[in-house]
Amino acid sequence: MNRILLIVAIVGCNLFNVAAQSWTALSKEQEPVLTHTVNDTLSFPVFVVEDPSTKTLYYGTQLQTNVCNDQICLPIVVNLFWDLLGNYHHFSKEEDFHFTKFDHQYFDQKDYERLQGILIDSLSPLRDYDVEDLLDKDGKKYSLEIDAVTKPTSPLFSNVTVPGALYTVYTLWHIVNGPIKQELHALANQQYQKRNWQSYFAKSEIPVYQEYFLKHLEPTEATKYKEEIINLLFAQDDFIPHYAIDVLEADVLKDPNQYNSILKQLDRMKPHVITEIINSISAANEETKSILTAFRATEKASPKQKELIAKILNYEKQ
Repeated sequence: MNRILLIVAIVGCNLFNVAAQSWTALSKEQEPVLTHTVNDTLSFPVFVVEDPSTKTLYYGTQLQTNVCNDQICLPIVVNLFWDLLGNYHHFSKEEDFHFTKFDHQYFDQKDYERLQGILIDSLSPLRDYDVEDLLDKDGKKYSLEIDAVTKPTSPLFSNVTVPGALYTVYTLWHIVNGPIKQELHALANQQYQKRNWQSYFAKSEIPVYQEYFLKHLEPTEATKYKEEIINLLFAQDDFIPHYAIDVLEADVLKDPNQYNSILKQLDRMKPHVITEIINSISAANEETKSILTAFRATEKASPKQKELIAKILNYEKQ
């Protein structure tokens, strides 16, 4: 089955809490999984970290760097996190540290939320421009904190930055969405089996993890992880159950002794999943027919599903 899964990993801005994770509160492995270098000027170690409160795993680093060269914004200390496939996930900061804007003004909560929304957009226009191209060539901003003048952001790009913090936003976006994504994804492909992440991915309720699990099953793993695969028939995502069916068709859906327990739960599934399962089973036995007869009598059974069940009951299913 050929299907395209489009997943947009978005953290809702209204739910984003920048102070949610202190670096010291996380469980971290002693050794980094890699050291990443940005433009030969900045290097930082990346660790596998766990949030003890949720048991969620990330790749993470605590980054300390300058983000502009005019002294109008201060150096930044920020905790950056990617998911286990290398996609940027979120940032956090220490409680006593504040991000600053022009003239050392502190970010407010809306600024942090806006920054998260920008960083998580991997297709941002920031990708295609040098930072100088984003400035208003004719405008000037005078600093009250130091004896300096800087150029404001061009109005054309005001929607892809935090007002007064262009350099911070631009620098962080290129760090979290730059080559490190490919490095971390390649690392995931190497580490997935070694770290036995199969069950973690399958049970994560994160569609990109569930898809990765189903599409990277070794031939011998379909039996080992049969329970996890069957559970994904009930996933909230519309596509994941169909990927699970693709796996189950090789064995489970050919054997009524294995799939009858699945049929007993048809009423818990989405309509399109029910239709594909009914259309995929073979070698129905008497228990199968009894289960399908009962389901056909319910309100949940669609006309198409009733037609497929009738063919099974009458030995007409192709």
